[in-house]
Amino acid sequence: MAVKAPRDSNLELLRILCMLLIIGDHLTGQGGIADYGTLPSSFAFCLIGCGSRIACSVFVLIGGWFLCEQPFRTRRPLSLWLSLWLYTVPVTLLCAVGGLPVSFGTLRWAVFPASTRQLWFISDYLVLLLCTPLLNRVLHDLSRAGHRALLWGLAVPLIGYPTLFAEDGVVSDLAWMFLYEYLLVAYLRRYPDNRLSRLLRHRSVALALGLGLPLLNTTARAWLEWQGATDGKAFQYVAYYRTGLGALPNLLAALALFSLFRSLPLGNHRWINTLAGTTLGVYILHQVPALRDFLWNGVFHAQAHHGSVGYALWVVVATFAGGAVIDLLRTRLVLRPLQNSRLFARLCQRGDALAAKIQPCD
Repeated sequence: MAVKAPRDSNLELLRILCMLLIIGDHLTGQGGIADYGTLPSSFAFCLIGCGSRIACSVFVLIGGWFLCEQPFRTRRPLSLWLSLWLYTVPVTLLCAVGGLPVSFGTLRWAVFPASTRQLWFISDYLVLLLCTPLLNRVLHDLSRAGHRALLWGLAVPLIGYPTLFAEDGVVSDLAWMFLYEYLLVAYLRRYPDNRLSRLLRHRSVALALGLGLPLLNTTARAWLEWQGATDGKAFQYVAYYRTGLGALPNLLAALALFSLFRSLPLGNHRWINTLAGTTLGVYILHQVPALRDFLWNGVFHAQAHHGSVGYALWVVVATFAGGAVIDLLRTRLVLRPLQNSRLFARLCQRGDALAAKIQPCD
């Protein structure tokens, strides 16, 4: 029986950094701690919240890099759905029992968490995971020229229009962008001699795109926030280039960071891989609607520290660390026993058999 090789920690470290960026954006956007009254403060808080959409794209690129060359495993989407449900239901009920304001709609969402956009990343990533057998079937039958033509054709509505007009356009569902990023990273893996990969292998280029583009956007946003010029066309473009998955600067930055970290000779570090395995759990936990406001201003009292950059950074790290500990305990005590159950095994077996009829074996 073949032994599974341990995964290198370079991309796992990138997943951790991406989750910190996501938490930073959520804190500054939801917690009331951000202060744009002075230019240094505006720049600092814009910087803390600059990378969440880039981070989302990076997560998809990392997942797609491995999934496009692997057979479909029902265990992945089923475990993610269980992780989602095992957070939303218990946490929402605990909030209700603890006296927090929990509406009937919030309770209903907790039971059917993938049915709305409140945790949009998890919902869309589940869609992507379920589509991988079909996507890999399509990729298997595509020539290189056909794959390239498909990417260019989809780039017009998904990237070209949003970048030019700073709006989503006709294809507005973010799940489409996840599918595009999957097809894109599959092309980069199947054909490593492509021009984009060769360009991003230059560390100076990867750094300029991965760090330079977000810094340019952050600088422009900080200035406009400080000036109070948030109603004009310039801010529309700056804001969209920060938050739009289809904005070309975001996609280039995500690709550059992915390429940069993939080339790091980091080797395998168990603690990094273990911590990286908690990232999706941390994402779900800190964004459960019933808990979110209480976390920022009931636990951390973010508004009472309005304008404190140091405190904001501490909250980001503490949120990730606390969420990671909770996720490790939940995985060991609850999720893993469920994954070892007969029902889970039967569901995985049937799902894998169905996927095998779609996805090519070679």
